[in-house]
Amino acid sequence: MGDKVIEVGDRVVFRSTVTLEDGTVIHTPDKPVTVEIGKSRIIRGLYKELLGMREGEEKQFRVPPEEAYGPEDANLFKTIPLEIFEKNKIEPKIGMRIRTINGDCEVTGVFGQVVEVNYNHPLAGKALIFNVRIEEITKREASV
Repeated sequence: MGDKVIEVGDRVVFRSTVTLEDGTVIHTPDKPVTVEIGKSRIIRGLYKELLGMREGEEKQFRVPPEEAYGPEDANLFKTIPLEIFEKNKIEPKIGMRIRTINGDCEVTGVFGQVVEVNYNHPLAGKALIFNVRIEEITKREASV
């Protein structure tokens, strides 16, 4: 294992497989990911776990919903009149992801003349299991 340890400001190249607690794979690495610790937008739980890892190190860890995509918010379930879908020539089906003027959402129910949609992130309320391998650490440039 390398001597370099990840600190804020470092550029880190890593591979990670991400699964849900039930074993469902949601991401497998086809190529490494590069982030700058402290500047790149990554979920808080991943950020915290990467800090202190060494080049070549592998680690598995669980990130709770609160440090991933947050808990599922009941206020983000909305109903939309079916006629709006019909005007746009869309036949709503449960599980369908659609883009609306209010953002992306998923159809969760069709009840007569209304369609229920969920604006939560698809991973909201879910814990994530990461299997990470640090490929390379480039230390930040020292300030003069």
